[in-house]
Amino acid sequence: MQCIGIALIFWVGVRMSQTYVSTKKIELHFLLPPNQAFRQAPPRNMSIQLKGRGWDMLYDYLLGARIHLTYDLTQRNNIRLDEKRLLNDIREHVNADDLSFSNLSHTDIRISLEPKMQKWVPIRPISDLSYSPGYYLSGNVKVNPDSVNISGPASKIGPTYEWPTAKLTLHDLKDDYEGLVELKTPPAEINLNLQRVNVQVPVEQVTEKTLFVKIQVKNADREYRLFPSQVRLTCNVGLSHFNSLNSEDFKAEVDLSNAALQEGNTVPVTVNLQPTIVSNVRFVPKVVEFYAVKKEIN
Repeated sequence: MQCIGIALIFWVGVRMSQTYVSTKKIELHFLLPPNQAFRQAPPRNMSIQLKGRGWDMLYDYLLGARIHLTYDLTQRNNIRLDEKRLLNDIREHVNADDLSFSNLSHTDIRISLEPKMQKWVPIRPISDLSYSPGYYLSGNVKVNPDSVNISGPASKIGPTYEWPTAKLTLHDLKDDYEGLVELKTPPAEINLNLQRVNVQVPVEQVTEKTLFVKIQVKNADREYRLFPSQVRLTCNVGLSHFNSLNSEDFKAEVDLSNAALQEGNTVPVTVNLQPTIVSNVRFVPKVVEFYAVKKEIN
């Protein structure tokens, strides 16, 4: 056993006298005045390769697995951390003088500050929704809370007027959906006061409804009679809105401007107004005849 112990000590001594290479993690910390923000966020982590004898590598690791570098910007608006300065700062935090450095992951960090700004903006839900046959979206997709506080450099906060969610993808819906959705991840220099919101997707069964809508005339310089005078309009509507939907919710029109009159005595019909609660709107006829009404002479 004594021989084994001596051999082990000899083996460890030989191994630890050899040269090794390892990667050391570096954390960057910055002190900022409260009314300033990064124009563009600097990296918060770096890495560097250390090379040295096993004993030196072990000693450095035992005294600190990571290096923490802190830079004070409370009295200045910009700073440049080039490779020379970073290596000098790193060397001050390494606990073995015989280690050599290489492959620093960042060799030129330029930091600028600008006035900090914050404001509330509405949250815009982003969704990709599909429904089971016979069902549809019966109202607006809602988020709660409906706004988020964003803060960061004024140059980026000022032009921002809304903040999107991550895409919510749901397929074959036939019931109301409620759940959480993440907000879109901001760039590092922008902070949000929340990361997720509750989202509600109202879904209901649809049915078909048929209405007769009177055709209105526009751009007419005299009185005209239309034949037929109304369209038969069919649409899909949710069951909850079926009874309240009526022909006055739609607007069917013909254009009897001079250009239209040159095409003969027929004119196309368009539906230019329809409520958001309906879908798959179709109507007949697509074309109607028009006739000028002669005024009677007494």
